[in-house]
Amino acid sequence: MSALSRGGGGGAGAGLNDERGIALAIAVFALAVIGALVGGTFFAGRLEKQSGQNTLLAVQASEVAEAGLSDAIATIAAATLEGLPVGGAPLDLGPLTLAGGVSASRQVARLTGNLFLIRVRGVRHSAAGTTLAVRSLGLLVRLGAAADSGRVARLNERGWIQLY
Repeated sequence: MSALSRGGGGGAGAGLNDERGIALAIAVFALAVIGALVGGTFFAGRLEKQSGQNTLLAVQASEVAEAGLSDAIATIAAATLEGLPVGGAPLDLGPLTLAGGVSASRQVARLTGNLFLIRVRGVRHSAAGTTLAVRSLGLLVRLGAAADSGRVARLNERGWIQLY
């Protein structure tokens, strides 16, 4: 027989013996690509979950800070504010603890004769007590006129201050 009839020559079936393992290599490569796509999808999903959870914790800390501001305005006495020295150390109003692992620490400082800054630091804690999120808010307030019976009043303009 000649070399062409045995498949050793340059006919149509000449290179078949050299490509026996190519199907396995292509299948392994395809599985690796599919695995990388699935892994990337799971990674993106995990990041999305963490982002949503962090946003929820930050909102909870912001809400407790706002609750601390509202509580401070509602409960602080004008006589307490009048006793503060101008530019002196801030007065600690004590913590405000709410259910669900959120708390707020509140302070008030006298800036001028009739202008005060209430600072509140809202914190979201885990069940183990570690800090998960912190937000701080400040509010400029003034003592009301005698007709208001000495109540604390918010400023009409630029009352909210974002503290970083």
